[in-house]
Amino acid sequence: MKEIIEIGLSEIQKIPNSIIIDIREKEEYLEQNIGGINIPAHEITTRLIEISNKENLIIVCSNGLRSSIMARVIHKKIPTANVYHLSEGIFQ
Repeated sequence: MKEIIEIGLSEIQKIPNSIIIDIREKEEYLEQNIGGINIPAHEITTRLIEISNKENLIIVCSNGLRSSIMARVIHKKIPTANVYHLSEGIFQ
């Protein structure tokens, strides 16, 4: 099984064919984001189909805590994907 790869904000641009998955609540995402798609943490398991065919998944939140948990969930549910975790969050 692949490992979850911890990255910093400056490394996001270096990951080809990737999609950013912001797991914060919709209101938080609309207030400020770094792009990608918004799938709130409580919706991840029901919306896996939207991301299951992507090669590189970058999981983000505001400070890295929630996204760390969701990166592990996604890693287990989609073992073929490369899962990256923005360890310090978008507000680092």
